[in-house]
Amino acid sequence: MQNIIYLIIHILFAIGMFISLKVVNVKKVNKYQAIAVNYFVAMVFTLGDLIFGGTEILFPVKLIVPSLIVGTLFVTSFIVMTYSTQKVGIGLTTALNKMSVVIPVTVGILYLGQSTGLYLKVAGIILALASFFLILYKRSDKRVKGAFILPLMVFILSGMIDTSMELTNNLALSKDGERELFLLGIFITAFVLSALSALVTGKSKSQEIGFGLKTIAFGSILGLFNFLTSKMILVNVARMGGSVVFPIHNASVVMLTALIGVLFFKEVFTRKQWIGVILAIVAVFIIANTMQY
Repeated sequence: MQNIIYLIIHILFAIGMFISLKVVNVKKVNKYQAIAVNYFVAMVFTLGDLIFGGTEILFPVKLIVPSLIVGTLFVTSFIVMTYSTQKVGIGLTTALNKMSVVIPVTVGILYLGQSTGLYLKVAGIILALASFFLILYKRSDKRVKGAFILPLMVFILSGMIDTSMELTNNLALSKDGERELFLLGIFITAFVLSALSALVTGKSKSQEIGFGLKTIAFGSILGLFNFLTSKMILVNVARMGGSVVFPIHNASVVMLTALIGVLFFKEVFTRKQWIGVILAIVAVFIIANTMQY
């Protein structure tokens, strides 16, 4: 029962993060600046978590490389997703972002031995992938030569992020406080790189470099949810394994954010998308049945 509660908390934080991103798009906030603020705020919350938790802030050498890798992947994935959305549309980009769940799940099953309820997991993941495609994919009128490379990169980068976090959690995090130190390293790396990206894109587009109040406000809200979601990913992966956490997380978030779009953002669903929502619900229940309570 406790695992289910932890997953629900995780999903709620993730939905908060995706709604924050949606608002950033609706309000036409400078994305690069908002992402930089987001990582700075996430870094501050992680530091506060360490201080109030009484953890000695002594960064282990073994976490330097994983932190640099995951932090770089975070920012690179965001930039590639931005370009992919512009070139081939948000539907295909988001669908492949979520379908990347097959990468950490495969690693979890083959390398980390997370084979409990294997057939149910496989069935649930197949249904989840189908639901992502039905809910998210919309045919784009844009036809850009070679543009399939961008969504493919989104797929690979997203899968690498989840896989890197799970492998680090399983192979390197062994002491109290190391989870938070790992997050701190990720957010410091991501903040530095995203701030540089905001600076470069601002200059290239002849925009003002200064961060406006709206950018700081929305970026800060996004940063809070980013911190909470990232921490819960590591907590739940340690408790249940990525082969359970990532499919349930992705299917639940896609399903619920889609429904929120219908209820609050005046989006209209097709019959195909409603079928996708039903498949996502079934997938979550199937994969949840493989959890060890």
